[in-house]
Amino acid sequence: MRYIWIVLSVMLFAPLSAQSIEYQWQNAEGEVVTLASLQNKPVILHFWASWCPPCRTEMPAMDQWVKAHPNVHVVMISLDNDQKDAQSFYAAKGIQAPLNMGSMRHTSRLGVRGLPTTIIIDQQGEVSQRHMGNLHWADEAASQKVLGWLKFTD
Repeated sequence: MRYIWIVLSVMLFAPLSAQSIEYQWQNAEGEVVTLASLQNKPVILHFWASWCPPCRTEMPAMDQWVKAHPNVHVVMISLDNDQKDAQSFYAAKGIQAPLNMGSMRHTSRLGVRGLPTTIIIDQQGEVSQRHMGNLHWADEAASQKVLGWLKFTD
């Protein structure tokens, strides 16, 4: 039994190395979009849900950050079970970023273990950074940190 707990602990808390990934989501029109379609571009994948308290706090500031950095490719992906819940949240908070829907089952393959989670995909399509928990998107130091993860300045 102790062996099982050790293995689970290692799986949950071990850092994940860079790895090429495949992932897909649905955009607001219901079209399937793949990460491969964004090849050769650094991408921020941000996973959230309307039922997640830290996500609810973070998302308005993140939406403003996305507007302030139009050259950064950001895909905000809701893991709500029902798209209507995510749409209602967007409407209530005045969020204008495109709404994308993902599946928790597929997302867990990326190492997403909690929400919100931000994953940086480098130009080679590999995970270069993961951040679990909310980021203070309105804070300039946090903004520079994210841009540094992308190796990008705008």
